[in-house]
Amino acid sequence: MMKKMLLLVFLLPLAAMAQDRGIRFEHALSWKEVKEKAKKEGKFIFMDCFTTWCGPCKKMSTEVFSEPAVGDFFREKFVSVKVQMDKTSADNEAVKSWYADAAAIEKKYSVRSYPTYLYFSPEGKLVHVGHGSMSAASFLDTSARALKPATRTSPTR
Repeated sequence: MMKKMLLLVFLLPLAAMAQDRGIRFEHALSWKEVKEKAKKEGKFIFMDCFTTWCGPCKKMSTEVFSEPAVGDFFREKFVSVKVQMDKTSADNEAVKSWYADAAAIEKKYSVRSYPTYLYFSPEGKLVHVGHGSMSAASFLDTSARALKPATRTSPTR
C-alpha cells in the first residue's frame, strides 16, 4: 500500500506537467468572454466541438491536444475552448452553462460530426472548419491554415 502511495505522489506532478504542455482550454469563460479575450489579445479562437461518447474526440484529447508542440502553437496563436455538444447526467455546472451556446453553435455552424473544429478570427467570425481524428502534424497543418486567408476553408456563415 505504501509503495502505491509513493508512486502516486511521484506520478501526479508528472501528469500535471504533461497536461500543462498541451493546449490550454478556457474552462471558466462563457462564449461571450472567450470572444472578448480573443479580440483583446489579438488571437484567433479554436473551438473543439466534441461529445462524451465520441472515440475520436477522446483520442484527440489524449494523444494530440496534449502534445507539447501543439500546446506551444496554440498558446501563441489561439484562445482555445472545448464545447461539449451532448448532455449527460454527469455534466458539471461549467458544461451546463454552455448548453444554450452549444445548441446555437451546433445549429448556426451545422456541426453534425465529431470532433468538429471551428476556427474564428479575433473578431469572432468563422474562418475555417476541420473534422475528425488526425495526427498531431496534420492537426497543426489544419490549424495553421485557419490563420491564412489563402488556405482557409470557405465557411458560408
